[in-house]
Amino acid sequence: MFSKFSHLSNLKVNYELGKKTWFGSGGNCLFFYEANSFNNLITVLRIYKRFMPVLILGSGSNVLIRDGGFKGLVIKLGKNFKEIKLDQSNCVLSLGSAVKDIEISKFCLQNNISGFEFLSGIPGTIGGNLKMNAGCFGAQISDNLIDCNILNKNYEIEKLTKKELNFSYRKSSFSNDQIIINARFKTFHSDRKLIEKRLEEISRKRKKSQPVSSRTGGSTFKNPPHHSAWKLIDSIKFRGRSHGGASVSKLHSNFLINNDSATSLDIEILGEEIKNKVWKKFKINLDWELLRIGEFKKI
Repeated sequence: MFSKFSHLSNLKVNYELGKKTWFGSGGNCLFFYEANSFNNLITVLRIYKRFMPVLILGSGSNVLIRDGGFKGLVIKLGKNFKEIKLDQSNCVLSLGSAVKDIEISKFCLQNNISGFEFLSGIPGTIGGNLKMNAGCFGAQISDNLIDCNILNKNYEIEKLTKKELNFSYRKSSFSNDQIIINARFKTFHSDRKLIEKRLEEISRKRKKSQPVSSRTGGSTFKNPPHHSAWKLIDSIKFRGRSHGGASVSKLHSNFLINNDSATSLDIEILGEEIKNKVWKKFKINLDWELLRIGEFKKI
């Protein structure tokens, strides 16, 4: 049945998916496909629905692929989903869902646009950002959103306004069946020197407080209401704690690190130990911010 994929020249089989994530751990996926056009995306989606599950993958920065891999098709959105357009007359910035955060912050600097500096501190893409309402340093991606175009389960383009989407802390109302194609944002002009100063400040804070040179997936847990996840982790004395090849960052205890030899199971067990200890001591539940995908490896 998989011969139906044969006309897709860049389809990859038994792809090393885990190694392409920021953690660099985990198993393979059955198929991997980079969709460089809207028509190609539609084609491959129509085929997958008949045979297997699908995963739309962004930059792989906040995901943990389990060691048993993903028994389905992984799609990465390619060049036609990376457009950046600025309508200066209406002060509207249009972004494709595969545009990287760092590219957006650079573009905004070049065009004296303020309000997107925080994206320089997030290693993701617009599509993933909107799904999880990503944010840092006092800002989040939904702040300046106007609307977005999504592909629904019937393969139709649907426009959703910000008012139609329920954004909250690290959450949105997008369903798994909805694929974000592009989004529009309000823009605000500012002095370039002020924007540069903000970018430098964010860079300085990240280097000082986050393990930016280590293999990590970003923040591990969401902050519970009225609490900071890192403070709770410190309270159970897990800063620097390790399991197998994984450890809790000594620089920021809400970051887990792959010390070159960690399996995804090492990372997940360490995270679950933290959850259990925090619950036992404070009766506070830590929700994973990392997306854990795939199956455990059979022994």
